[in-house]
Amino acid sequence: ESKIGGELVLVALAPFMAKMGVSAGGNLAKIVEVGPALILQEFGNLGTILVSLPVALLLGLKKEAIGACYSINRDANLGLTTDIYGADAAETRGTFAVYIVGSVIGTVFVTLLVGAVASLNIFHPLALGMASGVGSGSMMTAAAATLGQVYPEYAEDIVIMGGASDMLTGVTGIYMGTFIGLPLTRKLYAFLEPRLGRRGKRA
Repeated sequence: ESKIGGELVLVALAPFMAKMGVSAGGNLAKIVEVGPALILQEFGNLGTILVSLPVALLLGLKKEAIGACYSINRDANLGLTTDIYGADAAETRGTFAVYIVGSVIGTVFVTLLVGAVASLNIFHPLALGMASGVGSGSMMTAAAATLGQVYPEYAEDIVIMGGASDMLTGVTGIYMGTFIGLPLTRKLYAFLEPRLGRRGKRA
C-alpha cells in the first residue's frame, strides 16, 4: 500500500505540475523580472545548516547529521549522498531518514508553517510563493495552495513563482549541495561535534 501510494502521489500531482509549466511559460516576463531573487534564494537554503546541525548534534547524532542537515533531502539529494558515501554509510542513513520523514509529514508541516508565516504579514505574497519552491513538488503544492487561500488576489502568481522556484531548486540544488552544502556541513561538523556531541561533552 505504501509503495502504491507513493506512485499515486505522482499521478495526482502530474496535472498540477503540467498546469504550472503552462502558467510559467505564459508568464515568462514575470519570472525573468524576479530572476535574480529566484536564483539567490538557493543560498538562503544553506542557512538551515546553521540551525539544524547543532540541534542534530545535541540530540546525539554523529555522522548521520551530515547527511541529514546539508539539504532538504529529496530524491536528487538522496542520490547524491548515496553516490558520494555509499548506500550503507552513516551520512546516507541521515539523508534517507530526513527523506522518509519529509515524505510522511513534510506537506502537513509546510502547510502549517506557511499559514503561520503568512499571518505575520511581514513578507510579500510573491516572496512567500518563491519560498514555497523548496525542491519538493508535494510540499510546494501544499504551500502554494495555502497561500492562494490567504492571498486569493495573488493565487495564480504564487503558483507561478512557486513552480519556477521549485524547478530552479531542483536544477541548482544538486550543485549547491555538491560544492557548498556538503563541504560546509562537513567543516561545521568537524568543528561542532567535539563541542556539542554527547560523546565530546562526556570526554
